[in-house]
Amino acid sequence: MRFSGPACISCIYFIILYKDMGSDNINVKIIGKTLSDLNQLRTKYIFSLLHGKSMIHGLPHLIYRKCGKKNCKCAKGNRHGPYAALSINKNGKQRIAIIRNADTYPIMKEAKRYRYFQETLSKIRKINREIDTLLEKVKVETTNEYPGP
Repeated sequence: MRFSGPACISCIYFIILYKDMGSDNINVKIIGKTLSDLNQLRTKYIFSLLHGKSMIHGLPHLIYRKCGKKNCKCAKGNRHGPYAALSINKNGKQRIAIIRNADTYPIMKEAKRYRYFQETLSKIRKINREIDTLLEKVKVETTNEYPGP
C-alpha cells in the first residue's frame, strides 16, 4: 500500500517513534517532529498558491529614465518617473516593458501575484530539499547491515 500527501509524513513519524522506543537515539524522534512541521508548512504554502487568480509573467518595478535632452533636469541626475514596468525573462534574455498608465493598476496587481507565486514556489522547493536531507538521515540511522558470511 502506498501513502501520499500529509498522511505519508505522519506514518513515517509514527514508524520512527515505534522503531526508536527502546533506544537512546533521540535524534530520529526530533527528525520525525521536524518532518511533520515541514510538511505542514509546505502544505500551507501549496494551498496559498491555488487561488486561481490571473497572473502576468514578469516582476514589477518602478523605473526612472533620462530623456536625452541636454538642458533637461534629468541630464543633471534628477530622472523622470517613476514609471511602472515589468522585468521579463524570455529565453534567457531580460527585457523591461513599460506599462501604459491606463493598465498600471491591474498589471501591477497580477505581476505582484506572479512574484508571490515565484517566491513561494522557491520556499516549497527549499522545504523539499530539507525533507529529503532529513529522510536520508533517517535512512542512515535506521539501516542495519546484514551480518552475512
